[in-house]
Amino acid sequence: MKDDLTLEEIRGMAAAIGLTRLTDEHLQQLLRATQAARARRAALPIATLGPADEPAHVFRPDDGK
Repeated sequence: MKDDLTLEEIRGMAAAIGLTRLTDEHLQQLLRATQAARARRAALPIATLGPADEPAHVFRPDDGK
């Protein structure tokens, strides 16, 4: 994936999912969030992960105690 996203590319990505009324300030926030998410994802060691490494979320109802 390309690391140097532009505001116009973010605008196009937003429009593709129906976010057509975002202001430039909103688009800047989306750009920063996208860059941060990509940086975090790039830092994860995923080469050796398998399906068993997927975190399991277990929820159970509160019994009221």
